[in-house]
Amino acid sequence: MTIFLIILYYTIIYEYFNYYYKKRLRFLKKYKRIYNEFNITTFEDKINWLCIHDVNQLKGKCADKILLHEYSINKLGKDICNKIIKIYDNEKQLNFEELPEKFVLKANHGSGFNLIIQNKTELNVENVKNLARKWMRTDYGKKNAEFHYSFIKRKLFVEEFIGNNLKNYKFLCYNGKPKYIYVSIEENHNKYRNFYNMNWTFLDFHCLSEPHPTNNYKKPKLFEIMKEYAIKLSADFRFVRVDFYELENEIRLGELTFTPMDSFFNCKKKEHEIELGKDININ
Repeated sequence: MTIFLIILYYTIIYEYFNYYYKKRLRFLKKYKRIYNEFNITTFEDKINWLCIHDVNQLKGKCADKILLHEYSINKLGKDICNKIIKIYDNEKQLNFEELPEKFVLKANHGSGFNLIIQNKTELNVENVKNLARKWMRTDYGKKNAEFHYSFIKRKLFVEEFIGNNLKNYKFLCYNGKPKYIYVSIEENHNKYRNFYNMNWTFLDFHCLSEPHPTNNYKKPKLFEIMKEYAIKLSADFRFVRVDFYELENEIRLGELTFTPMDSFFNCKKKEHEIELGKDININ
């Protein structure tokens, strides 16, 4: 009985460390300053606060790239996510013979768990299964101190391939109100990010990376519909980033992200960090 209580005690201490201090340690390493809960003003401060104090199963459901289809139907009356071809419980179930020539292999429980396959005949099956096994063994929530991911039942799934270098529009939404959008632009092996408000006015934010030198990225033709969708999809949350792809005459929902860029936007000017975070309610 004594041994059991000792193990229980240290397990509780370990889980408490993971939940409460891991984000603070990573914050210190990244920004070289102490995370101070009594002086929370910037976007990074507030997203870190939400990571610790605003963890719930609904966030886990919406971060789950499979269950997001269900959420889309619930909020929009239709599924606007990319089509899922197959779902697997583990890497041993992967059967590439039943898949098309082009597809995207993903895990549903974290960020960066994706592999684009454009020619199935050149696929190294063993390497892909090893990569998928690594994904499945990773508790992304604990690893990155983004604990809503830990609610997700881990699965692999195959999604349809919809193209390369797609335009991806990322709406920053606060209590159901989209306020900013940023677009990633790749050109000559350089990556730029342009920020705009909801009138598609360019904002000279130097966050994540430098803006494109010409700053003349065109407003998407389905922008107003994206805004309408972003409002409905973000209504349940203090903050969420809603990502869309624009195809020819169609919008696809990429994901709902509660800790975009792991909450580290790396703005050159502190006033931009404060501007991006001021509408996040932490009361």
